[in-house]
Amino acid sequence: MPKYSPQTKYDIVPQIVPLRRFRLYPENYVVRPPYQRKSVWSKAMQQGLLDSLFRRYYIPNLVMREVRLGEDSTKREVVDGQQRIATVQAFFAGDVVLPDTLKDVNPALPGKRYSDLPADIREFVDDDLTYNIDLIKGIQDPKKPEDQEIAAAIFWRLQQGETLNYMEKAHARLSSLARNFVVKYADDQQFDYNAYAPVDDNPDKHRFFSVIARNNDRMQHLALLTRLLILEEQEGPADIRDANIMEYIDDYLRPDGIGNDSMETMPHAKRVLGVMNAFYNTFKDDPMVVDGGGMRELRIEYFILSVYLVLRHLTKYYVFSEPERKLFSAFVIEFHRRWRADRHDVDTDILTFSDNRQQTTSEIEIRDQIIRQAFFRFAEKRGQELRTKDENRAFSEYERIAIYRRFNGLCQQCLREGKPEQEARVAWRQYQADHVIPHSQGGPIALENAELLCAYHNLHKGATVAS
Repeated sequence: MPKYSPQTKYDIVPQIVPLRRFRLYPENYVVRPPYQRKSVWSKAMQQGLLDSLFRRYYIPNLVMREVRLGEDSTKREVVDGQQRIATVQAFFAGDVVLPDTLKDVNPALPGKRYSDLPADIREFVDDDLTYNIDLIKGIQDPKKPEDQEIAAAIFWRLQQGETLNYMEKAHARLSSLARNFVVKYADDQQFDYNAYAPVDDNPDKHRFFSVIARNNDRMQHLALLTRLLILEEQEGPADIRDANIMEYIDDYLRPDGIGNDSMETMPHAKRVLGVMNAFYNTFKDDPMVVDGGGMRELRIEYFILSVYLVLRHLTKYYVFSEPERKLFSAFVIEFHRRWRADRHDVDTDILTFSDNRQQTTSEIEIRDQIIRQAFFRFAEKRGQELRTKDENRAFSEYERIAIYRRFNGLCQQCLREGKPEQEARVAWRQYQADHVIPHSQGGPIALENAELLCAYHNLHKGATVAS
C-alpha cells in the first residue's frame, strides 16, 4: 500500500538570518503585511527580547513568506515576528537601550545603545546574533487571492495565544471590496500594493471618526463603518451583528478584489459617505472635538448608530443646512442627557430605548422610532420647523416647454451678467430648466421656482440660490 502523502500548497525552507540584515536592508522586509495591523511592544518587552538575544537563549522561529513582485524582484513578508524585527531595528537605530538585567553577563552592557558598544561587542552583534527563519515558498503572488488567503490563515493559526476578533478576521479578507472600503475610510494605516509596503498613516480616513469618542485598537471603527454599509444597503434597520459583518465582507469577495477600491463608486457606499460628511459637519465645532477628542456623548456604538439613522432620514427628506445642524447637535446632547439621567422609572421611552440595545432589525427599528420621534418633539418645542424636500425633483416635459417659452429661450444668468440677448439665447435641445431656490435647500418643483439656464451656467450653479 502506498504511503499517504497529501500534496502541500507551499514549501518551508529553514534559514538563519543575521540581525544586521534587518538594519542594512529594511526595505526588503514587509514587517506589516496587509492582513495584519501594526502593533507596538512596550520598552520592557523589547528589552526582554534583547536580554534573551544577548544570553543566546532560545527564541521561536520567525515565519516569513517570499513574495514575488517581478521576474527578478522579491520581498520577504513577515507572517509572524513583526515585533521581534521591529525591536532589533529600534536597537540598531538607538531607540532602545540594553536592559539592566544584562549586568551579570557583562557590566558594560546595561543602558548602552548599539552605537555606544565597544567594537568587539558590535562585531558580536553583527556576526553572531541571528534569527532562525521558516521561509514559506510557493504562495508568492501578492495579487492572487488564494495565496493571500493561505498566508493570512497561517498568521491566524500562529496567533492562538491572542484570539482574533471577528473584525480582525474580516480585515484579512484582502479580496473583498467591502473590506477594502472600510480599511480605506476607517483604518489608521494603509498598505501600498504597488510598492508592496505598509504605510503608517491613512490620509483617507474619514473625519467622521474624529467626532466620535470610540477607540480603534481592536478595529472598532472598521466594524462601525461596515454596519453603516449594511444599514444603507438595506435602506434602514437590518441585522448588523458580528456574524452579519463577516457575511457582508465575504459577500463582496472578488477574484480581482485585492487592492480594488471600486466599492466607493457603488450608490449605497456613496450615500454612507454623504451621511458621514453631514455627521462630521454637524459636530465638528463641538468643544470636545475642537479640543482634539471626540464627543463623549458619541461613545457607545448602538447610540452612535441610532444618531446616524436619524441624521440619514433628515438629510434624505429635509433641508439640512446650518440651522438644522445646530438643532440636531443640541438634540443629541439633550437626548444623551436623558439617556444617562437614570430616570428610567418615569421616562419609559428611554427605558425602552436602553432595553433594545442589540444589533437586530427589530431592536434597531424600535430605537429609531423612539429617537426620531424625540427629535421632532425637540424641534417643535424649539419652534423650529423643518422644510421637506420635494420628492419630484425633475420638471416634466410640459413644464420644460412652459419654462422655455416663459423666458423666450434666454439664459437668465447670461442676462444677469450683462450679455446681449443674442449671446444669451439657448437652443431648445441644449437648454436646462433649473430651480431658482435649489431643491437641496427646499425649493419646490413648481413653475414659479423655475428659470432657464444654458448648460454652462447650470453646471456651475450647484446648490446655490440665484442672485
